[in-house]
Amino acid sequence: MLNYRTVLSHKILQKKWILGLGIVSVAAIANTLFSLEHDWHLLSISTLMIGGTLLFVNVRKSFAAGIEQPTVIDRSYLFKELQQAQKAIAKIADLGKRDTLDAQAQQITNNLQKNHFQIVVFGTGSAGKTSVINALLGRKAGKTGAAIGTTIARQEYAYQGIDFSPVGITPIQSENKVKRQISLLDTSGTQEMGAMGQQREIESLQVVQNADLMIFVTAGDLTNSEYCELERLAGLGKRVILVFNKTDLYLPSDRENVLAKLKERTQHFLAATDIVAIAAQPSPIKVRQYANAEDSVHSDAIQEWWEDLPPDVNALKERIETILSNEWEDLLIHNTHLQIKNLLQEINGTINHQRRQDAATIINRYQLIAATTVFANPIPAIDLLAGAAINTQMLMDLGKIYDRPLNFKQTQQVAMIIAQQLLQLGCIEIASSAIASCFKVNAITYAIGGSIQAVTAAYLTHIGGTSFVEYLEQQPETQSAPAMTNALQQICQKTFKALQSDRFFIDFVTSISSRVASNYGALRS
Repeated sequence: MLNYRTVLSHKILQKKWILGLGIVSVAAIANTLFSLEHDWHLLSISTLMIGGTLLFVNVRKSFAAGIEQPTVIDRSYLFKELQQAQKAIAKIADLGKRDTLDAQAQQITNNLQKNHFQIVVFGTGSAGKTSVINALLGRKAGKTGAAIGTTIARQEYAYQGIDFSPVGITPIQSENKVKRQISLLDTSGTQEMGAMGQQREIESLQVVQNADLMIFVTAGDLTNSEYCELERLAGLGKRVILVFNKTDLYLPSDRENVLAKLKERTQHFLAATDIVAIAAQPSPIKVRQYANAEDSVHSDAIQEWWEDLPPDVNALKERIETILSNEWEDLLIHNTHLQIKNLLQEINGTINHQRRQDAATIINRYQLIAATTVFANPIPAIDLLAGAAINTQMLMDLGKIYDRPLNFKQTQQVAMIIAQQLLQLGCIEIASSAIASCFKVNAITYAIGGSIQAVTAAYLTHIGGTSFVEYLEQQPETQSAPAMTNALQQICQKTFKALQSDRFFIDFVTSISSRVASNYGALRS
């Protein structure tokens, strides 16, 4: 907002300056016309002033147009991002994956529309996460226990009793107060043993990454794994409250030492006010009742029992409610934006995987066509023309897969850049030599010795196609010709170096040779 106001103030000053300059110019023009018969030089000066003013205005307009306006991330912006995500999901061919991603997008949309705020309680299995949930809810909602792994799956509970005044949004109204959905989510925790424990830990981390507010529970000073996980989540931009639980097990001095240590270790990513000490499920105390209360030392106890103490979580409740009162909208917007970014990354990854599979099919088809054409055609000049035509058509088909269609002239330019780079790298000589050596040690390929040129053509087609796929995935759609040439050259070098291993040549030669022989036999028959 500050950047926007600064730009706006600059624009206002610019307009005032231009208006003043315009008034001076008009006055000069009037004066010139009045004394035109006395001094023709004034006309020239006025003309220059008008021209200078117009030129200045155009330059300022161009400069102002070049200033990038700050992007305001609000609810309307997020809904537009979700619409883009759903359009991208529609391009996915795998119906199962498409349905999964569409359900994620719909869930994000619903949470945003309903003002659904998720508070996730996270930590090691024995830190007392479920006890914290029970204390916040004021009832026993989840099973508690000393053993790690007591909570075996995500549990979600409604956090009731908090009303807020509206803050720039359209909330659910009830008796002039805002009712917003707040969920407390209990996770299975970390540091569990076995394959099932590790799987539950992965699922817990996924839940945490979608949290609007995270309560990280520890029962003492942070272990190295706890510290690393807490730092990573804070680095993602997560709003975190660090809870020091089970304080009833510590002496007052020890309790203060642990709390001070936690604040010191996390000071570069957590505020001191976001670290609270609680006792969610204090240990019960032993109570004795005596017959003679005045002389309890010498009297026998009539009755003894263990009495539960009430949870001491007021500090945590107050911190949660302070954050929700002041930061609800910002946290909801920020976290929803993170969720959409993660969703878009997953969508793009799925689409790219699908595109790579389709591209591999196209490259395999065209490299076989190139090999078969060269093998069946003994005239070198025709081989070159056919190879150029095949590669050009392959690049056009690859561009369509990546929604980057190229016309024939553009595709020819790309094919020429790739061909020139392959010549400079000496690909033809290196490939021919390596392929020839493979023919000598392989009985199948040795029987068709005339196919060295064919397999070399297929190999070069493979490099060209693979390089172009890398270019389409890595480079922006709008790029200058020099930048495109430079990028393609670097990618060709990288691809060529990656495909020089003996194992690759042997597998490639064997596969192409057998397929060429089969295709050629079918053509002759």
